Amino acid sequence: MNLRVGIVGGGSWGTTVASMIAKNSPTTMWARNLETVTEINKHHSNEKYLPGAKLTESLRATHSIKEAMQDADVVVMGVPAQSFRNVLEDAKPHIRPWVPIVSLSKGLERGTRMRMTEIIESMMPGNPAGVLTGPNLAREIMAGQAAASVIAMVDDTIAKALQ
Repeated sequence: MNLRVGIVGGGSWGTTVASMIAKNSPTTMWARNLETVTEINKHHSNEKYLPGAKLTESLRATHSIKEAMQDADVVVMGVPAQSFRNVLEDAKPHIRPWVPIVSLSKGLERGTRMRMTEIIESMMPGNPAGVLTGPNLAREIMAGQAAASVIAMVDDTIAKALQ
């Protein structure tokens, strides 16, 4: 199965996960900063967040959240917890109802104290929500060091397929 993946967020963790996924699946990453998008597409790097790291050449970046989301079979949210809700709101019109949404974000939303999966479930009730987490650091993974991650979702079939 060759799933198309849309990644939201051009920071260190979002870029690392996008680069890893792009080794196996068509991957389009949305970044807010146009300079980051240009650098990823031209030089296969993101020096601001991952100095010296070489990204997978098939990874494509875009400044259009619509372009990153509209054909995605899986959406991965790699933005900080405090901007998660607003960015998901921007992405929402472009995400199909059945597409799983996986969070990379750590923490709780201030004010509501909601986990990111709870925000996904409340805003996107037709989309399976999940989280990818583990004892890992973006720079270590990009350097090829050992790491472990777990994907958790209520639907075990989807979780196993995404693994």
